[in-house]
Amino acid sequence: MKLLGMRIALCGPRRAEDLALILQKQGAVPLFRPTVQTVRVEPHVLEAQLRKFAQQGADWAIFTTGVGLEELLKQAEALGLWEGVYAQLKRCKIALRGYKAERALKRHGLEALVEDEDGTVEGLIEALQAHSFAGQRVFLQLYGQPAPRLVRFLREQGAELEELLPYRHVCAPEADLTRLLEEILSRQLDAVVFTSVPQVEYLLEHARKRERLEVLKEAFEEVWALAIGRVTAKPLQDAGMRVWHPQTERIGALVTEFAALQNQAAAWS
Repeated sequence: MKLLGMRIALCGPRRAEDLALILQKQGAVPLFRPTVQTVRVEPHVLEAQLRKFAQQGADWAIFTTGVGLEELLKQAEALGLWEGVYAQLKRCKIALRGYKAERALKRHGLEALVEDEDGTVEGLIEALQAHSFAGQRVFLQLYGQPAPRLVRFLREQGAELEELLPYRHVCAPEADLTRLLEEILSRQLDAVVFTSVPQVEYLLEHARKRERLEVLKEAFEEVWALAIGRVTAKPLQDAGMRVWHPQTERIGALVTEFAALQNQAAAWS
């Protein structure tokens, strides 16, 4: 097997079990080392916002992640608000970031007027610049963390903004981050998998606080830093660290393309 015996740390709680199974089929040893925790918003807050949208609607609905969109629709159905929310979504203009949000939207028979070209918030802002938001009511679904640049852009354009954060990404316990950092620095791991930007940022911030950023950079010359895609890879690249990501931004592609890379390297050696 191409990844036989490789010890690979998984830094995200979401879909970690799916990823672990795929890695095990390739002979790897997956290790759960989350750098983030996902916390859902208080139910009464989400219910109030969904009821408001179902009753009043908006001129625009902007979705920044597929899982966030699915969570909103799931909660709307559980609260008996599905028909009202869906009717309002059919009436308003929709913008979205990322292929996962696009896929989730299409599953419900909805189409976006505006989409980014590169999976980034910056790309979404650029696409939105062709439209006027003065006096427009905008329902903005965020994705685990605030998006100050997007929020600032919309407010500067005169939008009346309703921010909805169905879940938040918070830092994992310090002891867990320390354990992962030490395993990387001591080369006890062969690779570390990051599937979202916050997973990267929390590890880098922890290393920075402990003044271990430079030695982490050195360690990632031997230990593979694997990102799900180029957006997740960017903060590692910005920190000057070696990082690899697949051509196709999918969990399965990450494993199969990385396995092919290892097989190619073994053939050359």
